[in-house]
Amino acid sequence: MRALFLLFVLANLVFFAWDRYLRAPVSAEAHNRQVEITPEKIRIVRETVPPRKANAPAGGTAACMEWGAFAGAAVARADAAMEELGLPASQFKRVTVEASGYWVYIPPRKSRNEAEKFARALKELGVTEFTVVQEKTEWRNAISLGIFRSDEAAQAFLKSLTRRGVTGAVAEKRENFLRQVVFYVREPSEATVAKLAAMRAQLPASEVRAVPCPA
Repeated sequence: MRALFLLFVLANLVFFAWDRYLRAPVSAEAHNRQVEITPEKIRIVRETVPPRKANAPAGGTAACMEWGAFAGAAVARADAAMEELGLPASQFKRVTVEASGYWVYIPPRKSRNEAEKFARALKELGVTEFTVVQEKTEWRNAISLGIFRSDEAAQAFLKSLTRRGVTGAVAEKRENFLRQVVFYVREPSEATVAKLAAMRAQLPASEVRAVPCPA
């Protein structure tokens, strides 16, 4: 029941984020104004049944909110955001995983200068969450925009980029090609769920969802 409640709350918050940030194209200036989120204005629908004890959710399995996944420069920003939540160490878990999923990226540019020029163009369009691949691999000088667990999530993000005016981005499935960080918050309060939704809006390439807590 607790997991279902978290899913319901999250659905409301995700709809809020979509309605405010992804429904229509925005200019870079307008985007910068929009990211000043006020979580206190998010309305949380109250649970209509007596809540279970936090240490005894339905089915004997604790419910967690999962936030991620992060790679490259986004890891430091996510770490800082989690620290600002001020949660006790026992309530959240930081997990490093091998990335398998759908990668949204700009194919490799011919040179580092060309990649940096493309990166500046992305910033002018209001896209600030990306990483220029520097490793000496076939992906050198590609621009990583986000990694998602499902094709549906990747395609939705790709469409949001297109609405902003980004061209040349693609979404493809990749297996175990990058290490990522994922956070799990155990039995979060409504206020913490709202803060996670606001943090997710600051890092739009990430996802927040209700899941059973990992062992």
